[in-house]
Amino acid sequence: MNNKEQINLYIEERQDTLIWTQEEVQLEILDEVVTFILNDIKHKYQTDVLTLRDEENQYYEFDQIIQFKRPHTYITIPQRHDVKTLALNQLRPNRSVYHISNEKVIVEKYKGTRRVESVDYSLEVIKKMNQKYLDTLKAIFDDLVIQPKKRNSLTHETQQLFEQQKNEPESPKFGQSAKDNTSSTQIQKRTLNESVKKCELKQLTIEDVSKHNTSDSAWIVINSKVYDVTHYLNKHPGGREQLMKGVGTDGTPLFMSHHPWVNAHYLLEHSQVGFLINHK
Repeated sequence: MNNKEQINLYIEERQDTLIWTQEEVQLEILDEVVTFILNDIKHKYQTDVLTLRDEENQYYEFDQIIQFKRPHTYITIPQRHDVKTLALNQLRPNRSVYHISNEKVIVEKYKGTRRVESVDYSLEVIKKMNQKYLDTLKAIFDDLVIQPKKRNSLTHETQQLFEQQKNEPESPKFGQSAKDNTSSTQIQKRTLNESVKKCELKQLTIEDVSKHNTSDSAWIVINSKVYDVTHYLNKHPGGREQLMKGVGTDGTPLFMSHHPWVNAHYLLEHSQVGFLINHK
């Protein structure tokens, strides 16, 4: 006789229940379905960081949900005090029940006790959606992150100082504080670098930015900083068209609606051309 397995994932008033027949469904498929659910939660709560714990308040990793087969898993978001998930094993008002086989997944959606929708997903569709989510995250951290930050040419004295510091340790040794390990030349190096950067950046109005609204010269404002994203148009994970929607304008609302958890300045610092002023 085949035995049914079941696990429940909870976050706030949401409950996702996975049901499958023991020894008939491959672990790889179960992992794909769990990933699909977690990706949906990340998208809805605009975060990429979730924590999982069981009834005994033990924390574990995503790939251990199926491995441990804990019947109840509670999901929280670090530093999001507005998201509260109570450790109660009762039916949540918003439920999705996933009936899983090796060929497809049938999802029944409930509001309270009333079933409002039933959707069939093929495993191929679920895998493609998971891969799309992964590709989006990877694309955000593409070669923009590892490219050297190019600035205008430095003075001869500044260049000499940088060459002199190549062999100095950048981080404190074990047992040594950062203060003890920081040399005066390192302080000079940081100060000079920051000064060069500030001198290059311009104070720009939204009218200045609006003149750069083409694929040949694409500027965008994010959090009052102006970036030249011309070179990034074909690399944007959401496609050139999506990025062009914010070009020549204050793209902060657009950016926050899609990637609120991403540090834009970390990715685009080397492309910054100035700061936005006189903008309400």
